[in-house]
Amino acid sequence: MTASTIWLWPGRAAYLGPSLRLDAHSTAVPCYAVGVDEPFHLTVAGVRRRVRGARIPPRTVHRIEAGPGRMFFDYRIAGTPADARIAEVLRTLLADPADAPGAAGFAAAAGLSTSRFLHLFAAQTGTSFRRYRLWARMLRAGHALAAGGDLTRAAADAGFASPSHFSDSFHTMFGLTASTLLAAGSRIVTVGER
Repeated sequence: MTASTIWLWPGRAAYLGPSLRLDAHSTAVPCYAVGVDEPFHLTVAGVRRRVRGARIPPRTVHRIEAGPGRMFFDYRIAGTPADARIAEVLRTLLADPADAPGAAGFAAAAGLSTSRFLHLFAAQTGTSFRRYRLWARMLRAGHALAAGGDLTRAAADAGFASPSHFSDSFHTMFGLTASTLLAAGSRIVTVGER
């Protein structure tokens, strides 16, 4: 089996490697999927298409079925939010998602009601606050794994309630478990500061 690499940047992750068997899932941020060696099948809302590449919006349940060739996945929010308050929230969540305040705390700091903050966050990022916080936790766990931590320690460092919460969340977001991905020999490379 060809080795795979996972790159982690602040707010972004990418995977290049053999296609893996993925269950239906929905990501927290947009996913750009490319069949490097051959097209793949993408199923969204019951419609199955053969494509070479696709942009899959966050919170869209989808399934990817690929042949034996390599796949490239890029997970990220394009650009920086225009509203400086939301840009600061993203920086804070990425810096320490385990200790960052909740939506009500961020809303109060920005001088907004919680409902207005949540609406503004979604409008500026294209995803929900809850899903982006989960994304930030996944990235933090990935950094802990890249530094040599085990899954249990990585889950705790990222602020997950338990290793099973991390495992369930990872499967829901990526269509496979973190242990399956790591068992496939994936190498994790961190790029830039957390």
